[in-house]
Amino acid sequence: MKHKFHDRCSNNQAEQMAIVTAPQAIETIKINNNIPRTIIIHTDSEITLKSVKNTKNRKHLIEEIRKKTIAMEKENWNIEYTWINALVGRYGNELA
Repeated sequence: MKHKFHDRCSNNQAEQMAIVTAPQAIETIKINNNIPRTIIIHTDSEITLKSVKNTKNRKHLIEEIRKKTIAMEKENWNIEYTWINALVGRYGNELA
């Protein structure tokens, strides 16, 4: 998936949008709904992960991440978010 962001979009907003869209992409894959399924989303954005955990943070994209997580959990998905260190040669991270 590719997205074009406004020139004023911050790095954090782009990273948060990637987290919002990852589950949407996975939902298009036909997988048996009757079994538990797990999505592990790796991000180098510590700020985003801390913001999602901070219930006082009501920014739009953070709320969208929470809503998407809850909606998918209701569909028998388990979503895990993990932090990875940036700039250490991980192919997918370097590509992004």
